[in-house]
Amino acid sequence: KIRTWTDRSGSFKVEAQFIDFHNGKLRLHKLNGVKIDVPVEKMCAEDVRWVENHT
Repeated sequence: KIRTWTDRSGSFKVEAQFIDFHNGKLRLHKLNGVKIDVPVEKMCAEDVRWVENHT
């Protein structure tokens, strides 16, 4: 499922599919095919809750 992920400041957003959460990092698959790892502490509270509910 594709969703919009937002950083804690609200200035960075990315459309991506959640792949995994490991070692404090979210692995996301962006629409352009690139996979990125983002530290959970950089994500907004809503996205952190989403990860907690889906892992």
